[in-house]
Amino acid sequence: MSTTHVQSLPNMRGRMSYTEFGEGKRRRAHLENGTDRIASQMGDAASREDFIVYCEGQKHRHPNAVNEGYELRISWATDELDPGKADDIQRGMEYAYTLCHELAPDSMCWVTMHVDGEGGCVHAHATIANHDARTGQVINKGDTSLYAPRVKAVNDELSRENGFSVLGADKEMSLWEQKRETFQPGSFDRRLGDRVADARDRSSTLDEFRRNLELSGVTLKETTKTDGKTGEVTTGWSYKAVDEWGPKRRTRKRRASNLADDLTREGIEAYFEAKQRELEAQEQDAPAPEVLPDVPETAEPAEQPPADFALDVYDLDRAYVSEMASDLQRAHIHRSREEGKPFMDERYERLVEARNHPDEQLAKLREDVDAARREFYASKEARDTLQHPCPGLLAGMHVFAKAGRDARDPVSRMMADMTAMMLRMMIQQALAEERRRQREEAERRVYESRKSMWDAEKRLKAAEKALSDEDEREKRLKSERMQRRVKEAEQRAPVRTPRSADKDTQFGE
Repeated sequence: MSTTHVQSLPNMRGRMSYTEFGEGKRRRAHLENGTDRIASQMGDAASREDFIVYCEGQKHRHPNAVNEGYELRISWATDELDPGKADDIQRGMEYAYTLCHELAPDSMCWVTMHVDGEGGCVHAHATIANHDARTGQVINKGDTSLYAPRVKAVNDELSRENGFSVLGADKEMSLWEQKRETFQPGSFDRRLGDRVADARDRSSTLDEFRRNLELSGVTLKETTKTDGKTGEVTTGWSYKAVDEWGPKRRTRKRRASNLADDLTREGIEAYFEAKQRELEAQEQDAPAPEVLPDVPETAEPAEQPPADFALDVYDLDRAYVSEMASDLQRAHIHRSREEGKPFMDERYERLVEARNHPDEQLAKLREDVDAARREFYASKEARDTLQHPCPGLLAGMHVFAKAGRDARDPVSRMMADMTAMMLRMMIQQALAEERRRQREEAERRVYESRKSMWDAEKRLKAAEKALSDEDEREKRLKSERMQRRVKEAEQRAPVRTPRSADKDTQFGE
């Protein structure tokens, strides 16, 4: 089992001097005798001094940076790594080097091994330069997993992979698939967790996960807290959404840890890291391109049967068209009789024409099948091209990886590993750029189709408004005609003499 501790290094030279000679009486004794306390060491630079100069130079390159690097201390129990065995010390040094590049894959590191501690355990001082070679920026401790909980989690996972035991009992990680059953059906927690899990499953990267959350109506909030005693900085996630199903429509929030462990920041990051490792493993396992023999220009290329020949062997016959037209004609007559309508309409005439002249309909159907076949093969070619975008680069990576395995001395292995690592970075950048270009092209096509859809909707609304205005106009004209007719009728009616209220006058008496 191993324990880890991370600390910031404002002065890399001072810390490297301590790991080489110690301090106090021990330091003076080493300097007087010309010895040091290093049991073994390795790193990405040619020497310790070169690594120190590199870190100091990056500090001048980033004048606003506080630290020149970080130190990761890893210690093993004596029953797991024996300080008296050189093989165990070498194993611990290689493990510490691997752990550094798991936490900061694009930063240089230097590992110093000691066996002269108070407990006599094998322990490593792994220093990491505060510079990311890929981005050209300093390391952000909160974004590169160099904080204590994440370091412990990665160390435990790597320990299991390398046959080391893990300190303490493993806590079973709660998954949303099982945890969702503990919430009531239709509750806010269950609906919110389903949205977050769906956004995670539909994403390939953390940035895409954030975008899918926004599209699902979920807001991700990060909360950073600093321990006043230890100074440790931790970052937690919470999800916020509008509760539209409760008794009152309102915005509610839930901590990610209250939903499930695999929906927290650590769980989401581990999910995408595992996904990236699977993609890289698939790229590395891809077979090298087969070298084909030269074919003379005069030779006729042999016809190769297509892999998907289902569309090629399917052919239409005029009998199919006649039978189909007859069936449709009977169905049309039956439906018309059920609806109480005459079946002798335009559709019936077209069906009769198709049954009597199947050749014309057969030609149209064959054109449709040919178009579908061409579209199928075009899409299949595009898919196959995307699956194997850079076979030459993958083959080169296999060559360098094999050279690293076949190297005999440690220096050659280290140089071959560094070369393979740089080639791997180049391949990843090329693939990322290609994926970005394809994603932008797909988004552009989506936006264009969406614009066409919106234009069609606008035209439809304009037509509906025109029809509505026409109905209003007809109603208004009808009302005016009725009023005019009433007035005309009143004018044509004879004038009646009003009856007198006097009885004698009324009867002429």
